[in-house]
Amino acid sequence: MKNLALVGLNNSHPFILSALVNGGDREAFVRNSPGWTHGLFPAGDWPGSVGDNWRFTHAWSRDREFAAKVAEATRVPTVTDSLEEAAAATEGAFVCDMWGEYHREQALAFLTRGKPVFVDKPLAASAEDARVMIDTALENGAVLSHCSSTRFDPALIALRGRMAERIGKPGIITVCAPCYQDLARYAVHGIEIMSMVTGGEPVLSVRNLGSGTRRHILVLEFADGASGLIHAWEGHAYSVTVTGTKGQDVIAITSNSYLPMVKAVLQSFETGVPVVPYEEALQVIRVIEAGALSQARDGAPVHLL
Repeated sequence: MKNLALVGLNNSHPFILSALVNGGDREAFVRNSPGWTHGLFPAGDWPGSVGDNWRFTHAWSRDREFAAKVAEATRVPTVTDSLEEAAAATEGAFVCDMWGEYHREQALAFLTRGKPVFVDKPLAASAEDARVMIDTALENGAVLSHCSSTRFDPALIALRGRMAERIGKPGIITVCAPCYQDLARYAVHGIEIMSMVTGGEPVLSVRNLGSGTRRHILVLEFADGASGLIHAWEGHAYSVTVTGTKGQDVIAITSNSYLPMVKAVLQSFETGVPVVPYEEALQVIRVIEAGALSQARDGAPVHLL
């Protein structure tokens, strides 16, 4: 059994991710975790459902009290006051801090030791931080995985599978997604969905015609000539519309896809192959940066290439 560290705990995701691997104590889970997560798991105590070779054994956070609540709910035996101690005692980590500006420090504690790391959204607060993390992983023979759970929605995966036959070469792609926080911490889902639909096609430019932190309208121009539109607004549901040379397709994204995401992450730890190719993951952060800069410039285009 390989030991995992759960790092940077201050939101709902650590409860879900660790409960899938370690299982959970129902009473403590209901008492400690946000109400919306309770229906994701059985009415009684439950065993872990993924990661036969992995278990979360250490939890560390800047908020020790929060870390203790997660650990109690999902059977993590050790809450440590030291990030370095967590990195030394385990074989890999899930970095879950909701603030991307802490991800570089937290991930590097493991990557410099050659240990695999998953970083929850967003990968980093800046493209510079993301590049340092990627380069450190490559230099030390570690794998750095990052992905949105929306990538594993069955309808989205099926859409990708039938694009060549039914849609042809995409010309216009529209993604709708909710935005309950800001561009980096929540609209990232819509950007990742767009990236999956295009297969990581290079983005030439980004415009943000939205206003405020929870209303973004991103206009993307791609290197292959396609155009993308991302509506990331508070209260939106997830959907994708793709118009191509052969036709059009529309899907809604409605599933809870944390389970296949965690399976994919742990597989990446075993194989050393990241869930999302590094350049594609880096481009997502560059689009976020460009979207924020464009909004500050009243919707002026920001060129990436």
